[in-house]
Amino acid sequence: MNKAKFFIKHWLEKKAALINHKAVIKDLYLEVDISPGYFLTLTIANLIALNGLITNNTAVIIGAMLISPLMGPVLSFGFAFITEDTAMGRKAVKKLTVSIILTLLIAGIATYLSPLKDVTDEIIARTRPNLYDLIIAFLAGTAGAIAICTKKSYITIVPGVAIATAVIPPLSVTGFGIGIGSIYIAWGGFFLFFTNFVAIIISTCIIFYIYGFRPAMIEREDASNIKKRAVILIGILLIISIPLFYTLKTSIAEVRLRSNIQFVLKQEFDIKSRSHLSTFSYLKGMDESLEIHAVVNTVDYLKEAETGRIEKNIRDYLHRDVKLNIEQVKVHAGGLKEEIIKPQILPAIAPPKPTEEIIKTSMTGAVNVVKKAADRIEKIISPSTLEDFYVGFSGKTSTVLITLNVRRDEPLSEEAILWLRRMFTGELNLPVELKVETIPFVPPLIFDKNETMLSNDMKNALKIIKEIYGREAALYIMVESSPALSEGKKGRRFAEERVKEIAVLLNEDYKLPAENIRTVIHKKRESGAAAVKVSILGTLPATEP
Repeated sequence: MNKAKFFIKHWLEKKAALINHKAVIKDLYLEVDISPGYFLTLTIANLIALNGLITNNTAVIIGAMLISPLMGPVLSFGFAFITEDTAMGRKAVKKLTVSIILTLLIAGIATYLSPLKDVTDEIIARTRPNLYDLIIAFLAGTAGAIAICTKKSYITIVPGVAIATAVIPPLSVTGFGIGIGSIYIAWGGFFLFFTNFVAIIISTCIIFYIYGFRPAMIEREDASNIKKRAVILIGILLIISIPLFYTLKTSIAEVRLRSNIQFVLKQEFDIKSRSHLSTFSYLKGMDESLEIHAVVNTVDYLKEAETGRIEKNIRDYLHRDVKLNIEQVKVHAGGLKEEIIKPQILPAIAPPKPTEEIIKTSMTGAVNVVKKAADRIEKIISPSTLEDFYVGFSGKTSTVLITLNVRRDEPLSEEAILWLRRMFTGELNLPVELKVETIPFVPPLIFDKNETMLSNDMKNALKIIKEIYGREAALYIMVESSPALSEGKKGRRFAEERVKEIAVLLNEDYKLPAENIRTVIHKKRESGAAAVKVSILGTLPATEP
């Protein structure tokens, strides 16, 4: 035991002898000096990070991490903690406190004034810290402290440490949560910052101690103080580790659940030459029940008895209540075959039908085919609906001309149009030329000058969103408005109030979740009447396996 202590002491002394302690202390003292340039750089980094978070741009967030000067006072605080340098400690605490308050204040105000208040994936990712975040911050802080002490690879290591520890984006997320009034987001962001802060302090204390940084006078009293501070840090570490373990466990459970759902769905639907699982999503109820929505490409439609059996198999495999919703998209196996339509040879005694009657008969048959296919069409274009259709013929090429009028706010994908055209071609045994015209779910809402309240007609027009939400639980609603030129300087304020009125109606009266409603105020002033556009742009992402 004594030999082990001797070798450890000898090794620490050897490491300490390699360090220029005065140069390191000088650098760390410079990091606690308060200057306008520091706070300007911090503010710029904060605003860049906030913009990256709101626009869901990872590259912009990384740029903010590299610019942020906040790591300097954090490392200085760790040094002061282990060396009992009260002067440096006070300056570091003061600088950190002002930095945190300023960052939260600016991020909160910028968020409040910003027209974009959507909770993006980058924001959500910084509200759920787990044990891995603590470990990453600890290792990155260790690398940073070593680089400062040894001056080896300092230029290349410090930027990597700034990215790994990421102290500025969590604070920007906290300010964002304050700006939108979300305690959950504000607390989650600040907890991630505090986790990184504690991990960096612990790692820097260890490295500084190894490299010979101690209190000025090593006495028993000083040694006991070091032990007390070590106990304090370990205690804080244990306390914050409890929720970090919980979030890690929850994340692992969520990944396993998604993996199990995907496995059992593929087992049931991936059948060679018959069907294939395209995509799926799920919702978890308060009682741990699941509602699974699966999209399946199939050659033959699955019958109700078969889907019931599959639902039971999934329920037995997952050991929980399951409600299975299946969207079946019928596909054609192999390539489409062009069929030659042979002319019908009529009996000699039968007089030939007039051309008009032949066209009328063919037209009726084509119309009946489209009518019968209406349910399948709406499954492909969901949540949109088929409002009307027109059928015609091209005399020269025997091509059937079909025009579908679809209630929808965005163009139908090329893949969906291709499936529809193939479906009609297979049913009619004739070449088909398909055109899809869209009709908006909600017509533009026109307001009188300086008017912001919703009329009864507007509320009735918006009810269609409530009806669709009853069928699709994950709608993505976009509410857009522009300041009217005729309303002068107050135009933007009126535009914001109109958008807010609609968002409140959808959220409180029609029960759409606030995170599914996105609002945008355009900068460009419109010369016409004041109008608000409400669009359904499809379902929210993040449920793709």
